[in-house]
Amino acid sequence: MPIRERSTRWVLFTSMVVASTVTGCVSLETAETIPPPAFYARHNPNKRPPLSTSKSYTRKRPIIQPSRPIGPARHHEEWLPVGRRISPRWTTIVLHHSATQRGGAKSFDKFHREARGWDELGYHFVIGNGTDTRDGLVEVGSRWQKQKTGAHCKTAGNYHNKHGIGICLVGDFTKSKPTPKQLASLSELLRFLCAESGISANMITSHGLVDPKTRCPGKHFPMLSIRKSVLPRVATLSQP
Repeated sequence: MPIRERSTRWVLFTSMVVASTVTGCVSLETAETIPPPAFYARHNPNKRPPLSTSKSYTRKRPIIQPSRPIGPARHHEEWLPVGRRISPRWTTIVLHHSATQRGGAKSFDKFHREARGWDELGYHFVIGNGTDTRDGLVEVGSRWQKQKTGAHCKTAGNYHNKHGIGICLVGDFTKSKPTPKQLASLSELLRFLCAESGISANMITSHGLVDPKTRCPGKHFPMLSIRKSVLPRVATLSQP
């Protein structure tokens, strides 16, 4: 190899070494001061950085405040049976409509005796719509006074007659809605019965819900809202 060519290559090699030392990616001193990458493996949690103590990461449970105070159901002496003792047999409440535009306990009692051949009114309670009786008036049937099996909802084993309190609202709710006063009286009566009989508000049902052969009490009867109006307000009454 010619001497000039060797000299040229030596100069180039020396220049590259010097350049790499001066202008390299990272100097040795700088590389020593940079911490190694932190790979925090799941199996080695001790190498994870400590959590900041400036803020608390504890999740706080929400404080639920009642929307309104829950008071006991009003006491109605006139709704108690003879002897003021309600039988423990009652476990559910069955709601009906009369499917007529007018009526009351007296006219229904006559119809049940003469047309159906029953011994008396089949329902335990009737709530008027302002035709034969005052709008929202709660009439107590003779069956309730005697704590007698109803004749309003025949199902398997006659369960809903033997253990169900029958309440009838006057009106045809396949065509129209119950009156506001009827619904207010019904809600009050249900609260009273649930509290006095120890019946859960979830056990309030309708004729059509337990017997698919009928549409009673009609599509315009607000079953869901009635249950909701009773559920948060039921409280046990203290009796002497």
